[in-house]
Amino acid sequence: MVVFTLYGAVAAGLAVSSVGGSFIAGFLQAGGLKLFGRIALGLALNALTPKPKVSGSNRGYQVNAGGSALDHQIIYGKMRVGGAIVYDESTGTNNKLFHRVIAVAGHEVESFDKIYLNDDLVTLDSSGNVTAPSKYVKTTQTRTRVPTGPDGNDEWSYTTTTKYLVRIKTHNGSPTQAADTDLVAESQHWTSEHKLSGIAYMYVRLEHDAEAFPNGMPTITAEVKGKKVYNPATSTTAWSDNPALCLRDYLTSSYGLKEEAANIDDTLVNSAVIVCDTLVGSPEAKKYTCNGAFTTALTPYDLLSDLLTCMGGSLWYAQGKWRMKPAYWTSTVMDLDEDDFRSSIDVSTRHSRRDNFNTVKGTFRGQESNFQVTDYPQVTDSAFVSADGGQESVADVDLPFTDNSIEARRIARISLESNRQQLTINAAFGLRTLGLQVGDNVRLTNTRFGWTNKEFQVLAWSFGLTDGLDLQVNMTLRETAESVYDEVDDGIVYERDNTTLLSPFEVPNLGINISTELRKVKGKTLGVLLLDINNTDNILETAEVQIRKSLVEFNEPDFTSVATMGAFVGTERVEIVAIEETLYDIRARATNSLGVPGEWNTISNYPVEALGAPPADVTNFDGNVVGSNLFLSWTPVSDLDLAHYVIRYSHLTSGAVYSEAENIAQVPVGSSTLALQNAGVGTYFIKAVDDTTSGSNESENPAVFVVTSIGIGDLNVVATLTENPSFAGVKSNVVINDDSYLELATIPLFDDATGNFDDRSGLFDDFTGYASSGIYYFSNDLDLGQKYTSRLNFSFTSTRFDRTDLFDSATGNFDDRAGVFDGDPTAFGDTSVSLQLRHTDDDPTGTPTWSDWQAFSVSDITARAFEFRLLLSSTDTNVTPVVSALSVTVDMPDRTTSGSDITFTGTTNVTFDDAFAATPAIGLSLANLTNGDRYTITNKTRTGFTINTFTGGSASTNSVTLDYVAKGYGKELT
Repeated sequence: MVVFTLYGAVAAGLAVSSVGGSFIAGFLQAGGLKLFGRIALGLALNALTPKPKVSGSNRGYQVNAGGSALDHQIIYGKMRVGGAIVYDESTGTNNKLFHRVIAVAGHEVESFDKIYLNDDLVTLDSSGNVTAPSKYVKTTQTRTRVPTGPDGNDEWSYTTTTKYLVRIKTHNGSPTQAADTDLVAESQHWTSEHKLSGIAYMYVRLEHDAEAFPNGMPTITAEVKGKKVYNPATSTTAWSDNPALCLRDYLTSSYGLKEEAANIDDTLVNSAVIVCDTLVGSPEAKKYTCNGAFTTALTPYDLLSDLLTCMGGSLWYAQGKWRMKPAYWTSTVMDLDEDDFRSSIDVSTRHSRRDNFNTVKGTFRGQESNFQVTDYPQVTDSAFVSADGGQESVADVDLPFTDNSIEARRIARISLESNRQQLTINAAFGLRTLGLQVGDNVRLTNTRFGWTNKEFQVLAWSFGLTDGLDLQVNMTLRETAESVYDEVDDGIVYERDNTTLLSPFEVPNLGINISTELRKVKGKTLGVLLLDINNTDNILETAEVQIRKSLVEFNEPDFTSVATMGAFVGTERVEIVAIEETLYDIRARATNSLGVPGEWNTISNYPVEALGAPPADVTNFDGNVVGSNLFLSWTPVSDLDLAHYVIRYSHLTSGAVYSEAENIAQVPVGSSTLALQNAGVGTYFIKAVDDTTSGSNESENPAVFVVTSIGIGDLNVVATLTENPSFAGVKSNVVINDDSYLELATIPLFDDATGNFDDRSGLFDDFTGYASSGIYYFSNDLDLGQKYTSRLNFSFTSTRFDRTDLFDSATGNFDDRAGVFDGDPTAFGDTSVSLQLRHTDDDPTGTPTWSDWQAFSVSDITARAFEFRLLLSSTDTNVTPVVSALSVTVDMPDRTTSGSDITFTGTTNVTFDDAFAATPAIGLSLANLTNGDRYTITNKTRTGFTINTFTGGSASTNSVTLDYVAKGYGKELT
């Protein structure tokens, strides 16, 4: 059976007539103990509105209230409120769906900012469905087994279904708003005519669920920006939390005094608006705000009293207008002295004990108190207590329209210090004081009382005839001071929860910070997972931490508890030593002292790479060239598992890449320098490498140093051996590929397989991997003919080929491949190409004695002949270096020799001290030649030359002197 309830219409607020002209002057002063003339105005208002004050009505509906004739709720500023339940209905199978309409305000509001179920702040999607907290969302996951994958592991398919248990739709209360379409569609009784025009309301649909609602129907509240109020300064109507505008709105509203706008002193309203909006404090905030709710059951007198508290202000009716003033200092407007008095002076030096106090306490309600009525930190002054004989006298100043402890303490302090300004006088004054009004400050000078320009505030003002028909102004003045309104920064910290009872819905949220580190334990490098659990709330009883390998990868749905901690505030660390490298799900939750657990804070798919992470990149890689030597240096890498550094060299000075360079050195941990003799022009690379227990990873990016010149003499190319493109030399585990390039051979070679042709399993052309190393021997040696000191240099072009670079060639799972998905082949270090030579002083065509093979990049070697070979290697069977160009160049330095004062007649043979590698250029000078003499040079070779002199056509008989210079390259050694 469908069950529904339609409650009586929300009762309208009672309109109140304005105060009649017979009440010429009065005022309403906010503060403690219903001070001063509040009673007079209160009696007038109560006479017009004779109904009792309803308990709690000055706070509005804090929960959801039901009844047949409930009062409207009015919201000024912003406040978390409940509302009046005006409609309930159950629908659906077994009445599982429950519909509720909650009237929040009897007027249009600005917005619904936040909505709560009990004390849970909920998140709504665009359809009004509650998507968080998760307990209001039911998620069903179905797991289906799929055929076994290629790796032999079970694989699963997961399907997730989501159901929302709560839907909340809000309506701001526009006079033209339409009925809620979803409620009309799902209800049997709510029609399109049920618009609730001019009423802000929430429509809530809940689906019965024992886990989500263990205590039955939840209390539904909302943080609402309330009524839009008129601003006479701008002639606009908009939302505001300014107390002066809210007070003016109440004076003119039908549920308030329903006063004509012409009877409001808007000049004072505008001044009050400016004061309330003044930014004060640090951080800056408005001086006074009005944020609260009430019901129309409250009498106008009580409501005006409550509204005035939020600005510590005064309200009075004078000269036909309502006037207001917030608590702030204004300059004195008139100076008075003995000449202005028209009567004796009635002086009261102190309040009665009943009206005097030295401590102010009270309540407020706002976000920092979780919108519970809470005590703000009391304000006291030890000097006041001492003046009262050490006895504390407390005034209760409740602030129903103040929503934070900072403003509450500001108002309380002003109330306290204003009350302690106790000197009060009553007297009649001359007509000059007709220009004064309640709230004005004046300066009073009276010699008898010892007052010189003493500041007083006008508390009451009246004008009339005396018995002698004299016109006089009667005023009550009380001492005041500018310091009453000074800002206070006394450092008192407000504690939000002032009750000893703990809300079962309040459980701390725990933070999780995750990191990893390496530790050396008995010489072994171990990975440690570090979990820092953060808590900032003192209501924590226990904290639990759980971990599992990620479900997606390992199909392990169960979490394992790794730590349970007692109460703490701050950070506690959980360490998991010898952690395996993979993906993990990690979660933590708190339990409060009532044993109620909170929601899990889960971090999913966290990659643990404590061991597999590469070492840091080398920094500050630099070098100095001294002669033909290069001195390299760098900043040591601090990784705990560092094993050594790798130095590579490329002859290119631009465009060089690490993967195509030659390994030339391995530097152990602890060293940060390397000296290279006979260094070559080109690019030098360095990477850090970790130890074998952590995968022998290289740092991701090589550091680079480029050498553009070496301090040696000019060189001359003597010979060049070029092996490409034919690569005709001897090969060991090296082959020529289809591009006519050198690469490592595959294993096994087709003709290396044993057995019958068709005995081998798999496809005919199955690839099993590249050889780990191979050697290519140059097709020819290099014979210089004689023994020389030569500079040998090489050049090769090498690239890295990875057969798994093709997307569909990679084996294993999609994400098994290390590094970035598409990698950076230029930074890989799994291939190497290096050149070696050996040399001899003998004739290589005979039976020479060769030296051992030695690595070189640039070398100065004294020898006659050389043989060369290229070493190729790879640490990955799917990867090979590919060499497309290969050559060796022999250079010899420039050399100059000379001779002088060689005397001969006719002809002479000159032999150089040391033979050149090739015939040099010769420059000479002959002295003592006679007129007509000439000379010729013959037999010029790398070892010397012959010079002949002639007179006419015959050999000269004159003695001449020869100086010569020979310039070439190479120096033959014996």
